[in-house]
Amino acid sequence: MFLQNAVADALNNTEWAFPLAECFHIGGFAVAIGSIVLVDLRMLNLGLRKETAARLLRYTEPWTLVALVFILFSGAALFISQTFVYIPNWVFRAKMVVLVIAIIYNFSIHRMVASAENPSPGLSKLVAAVSLVLWVSIVFGGIFIAFV
Repeated sequence: MFLQNAVADALNNTEWAFPLAECFHIGGFAVAIGSIVLVDLRMLNLGLRKETAARLLRYTEPWTLVALVFILFSGAALFISQTFVYIPNWVFRAKMVVLVIAIIYNFSIHRMVASAENPSPGLSKLVAAVSLVLWVSIVFGGIFIAFV
């Protein structure tokens, strides 16, 4: 309870703390989703055709993991600062459900297909399309939290 009050007080009563947490949150999403989209575009055969999806995954995975840590910690801080706003918001709850699904999907099915030697083109495209829908839904969910 003390941590929640301390974080909430810092974010709500300091002019720069909340915007700084938002910057880390949005920047983290840009890096994490950007690195995942690179792999997805390769799996869709829409870009980076000289690289394999497996190689791109190896290059981008550390960036994805670090960015997800920034997202989770900054998101938790933002949530703690205004729990009374976020808990009743159905868009926020939907975003959290989709976020959990996207993280599990990314580190299981997506990773397995992207790192495979010769996955079928149809399967690669399906997996990449589902990944893109999940991550874009999370971004739009974050945007629309303020409008509900």
